[in-house]
Amino acid sequence: MSSINKERVEEFYIMALMDIADGATIEDMEEVLNEYERAEMYEACAGILKAVKESKYYTIDNINKRLNDK
Repeated sequence: MSSINKERVEEFYIMALMDIADGATIEDMEEVLNEYERAEMYEACAGILKAVKESKYYTIDNINKRLNDK
């Protein structure tokens, strides 16, 4: 059994936040999440899911600030 690579999760999280900040909808991100899930790419799923959940509570300005802090 392989362990989850936290760095890869963080990479996908940042990429998903960038997509959301660039205008991707939650529905768009959920479609991408489903594709990664079918491919069993669980680090990608974890990162995207984290970004989707956070984006429901943050404004685009908050997301951009988080990206600039990384």
